[in-house]
Amino acid sequence: MLLSLQQVIEERLKTEGAGNVKADRFAELAGRLMASGVLWRDYSRPESALYDDAAQCEQLLREYFAAIGFVLTHDPDATIFRLYPPGEGGDGDEEGVKRLKARLSRDFVAAAIALRFLYTEALTGKRELINEVLVISLEELSQSVVSLLAHQLPSSVADRLSLLRDLRKHRIVRFNDGEGAGSMEMLLSVLRPVMSYVSDEALEDALALAAQAAAGRAKGRPSAELRPDTSDTPERAGR
Repeated sequence: MLLSLQQVIEERLKTEGAGNVKADRFAELAGRLMASGVLWRDYSRPESALYDDAAQCEQLLREYFAAIGFVLTHDPDATIFRLYPPGEGGDGDEEGVKRLKARLSRDFVAAAIALRFLYTEALTGKRELINEVLVISLEELSQSVVSLLAHQLPSSVADRLSLLRDLRKHRIVRFNDGEGAGSMEMLLSVLRPVMSYVSDEALEDALALAAQAAAGRAKGRPSAELRPDTSDTPERAGR
């Protein structure tokens, strides 16, 4: 007798982890991951509970999403799950931006890479890191984007704020969304998940590309630009 998918899930959940995750909770977890693409334990109390339950049934979630071409990744050190839509690459590499099908803007790619660079500096003692959080101003981010990648952040406050909200959605930064948000003086908290969002390889590739572009400009000839297509950039610009 053939079982329905619902019945298969219910049976599997009995042996997943401690067996405490029920079908309705599994549906909630899958729906949340489909909607936001991320669960980070340290983000909030509700998200902490979701993360813990997802960890209980991780294998079933992986199989469930794999059946429709999605990739679920888990960084237990950073306590974060990320879900990537069907994308390019059949080499089994589940790290970062490479598998992300959605097109990222050049602004997002540049900001994510620069934030990864700044957070790495903090890990090596060049900047102050408090409770795994690096606090910088938007002006510092802007200067890093220019110096590292020869790219300018959006000139308008509204566009900068839109970019920052996208970064926050991916659990890369946290900030106060009140008065002064989007101004160059505002403070950003750069969060630990940036390390898994932008891989070492993505950072190295982007910086090498920027160096190549700078060399080309110095010699007076066109050279490659930072590209927003995620098949080449941060996820491997990280996810």
